Amino acid sequence: MSANIYLAKLYLKNFFITLLGLELFFLLIDYLQNQKNIPDSANLLVLYFYYQSFAALKITLSLSLVFGALWSLAYLVRSNEMTAFESIGLPKRKVLSPFVCLSFVVSILYIGLNFTPVGYYYDEARGILGGQGGGRSGELFFKYKNEFIYIKKLNTLSKTAEDMRIIGIEGKRVNYHVVADFGKFENDSWTLKNVKIIYLNNAHQPFIKEVQKAEVKTLDGFKPKILDNISNYGEGLNIVDAVNAIILLKNQSINTDKIKASLLNALFLPLFAPLTVMLIAGYTPTAARSFIASRFVAVWLFYTVAAWGVLTTLTKLTFYGALSSYLPIFVLAGLGVAGYYVYRRVR
Repeated sequence: MSANIYLAKLYLKNFFITLLGLELFFLLIDYLQNQKNIPDSANLLVLYFYYQSFAALKITLSLSLVFGALWSLAYLVRSNEMTAFESIGLPKRKVLSPFVCLSFVVSILYIGLNFTPVGYYYDEARGILGGQGGGRSGELFFKYKNEFIYIKKLNTLSKTAEDMRIIGIEGKRVNYHVVADFGKFENDSWTLKNVKIIYLNNAHQPFIKEVQKAEVKTLDGFKPKILDNISNYGEGLNIVDAVNAIILLKNQSINTDKIKASLLNALFLPLFAPLTVMLIAGYTPTAARSFIASRFVAVWLFYTVAAWGVLTTLTKLTFYGALSSYLPIFVLAGLGVAGYYVYRRVR
């Protein structure tokens, strides 16, 4: 068995054990908090835990990658295996590289998951909690091109909306007013049902004309999650929808800071783990003579939890517009520079 395979197996074993423990811990805490709202159906219970297990990866994956590397490195030094590898001519950086490379690979794979509907599993889980979180009671009002759009209630899970109104304008003049009691998002556009359209014309009679239509298609590309995140209720978008939303709203008078923060966090926040692993690897000693495993683990545990807490707090603040959406990226960049500098010195 080559050294790389042995080290990779050691790291992956500790990573999966840590990940399983953290996932079970988060699911248990979540269940204790929400057990009154979870339906009695066994199928819904399983589905709820399935959605929540993926949603928890946003926190547990990065911590598990770092903790798994920490346990593995501490074991290698304490058991004198790090010294043994060097004694057979294997450079220290060669010993540390599987931990850094695997943490990068797993983080990239998780970023890839954010291109899929997995990014919305948290909302799906909330929708199971006795029907809570499935609909949005808040009113939504925004301007897109030459139209003002009002939605009284938006349901992102069923992709429906209630009491939709669209006011078309030209300059300072109102051209038409569309009223629909119900709308559904299908085939990449909204289909309004039982629509009443009031046309206004100042040039000739009739100045006001009312038309009834069975359905009208409008708002091409405006997925329910995009509408949800324009409001103050959304919990973020996956990467594909975030990019589409920014392109769609590029030249509109709509604040997209929340969407940009969601995109940047989905792309870069998972990189916290491999950058921290580089930093820990760079400070890992070779000899066990002066190595105190408990102190080594305690120091890096405290650093990891504190740094992760600060970073996630910053991302929340940027998501709600209190700070620039680029601030967590600068913090990660600083961590990356420090990690690369320390790791580069290892020979």
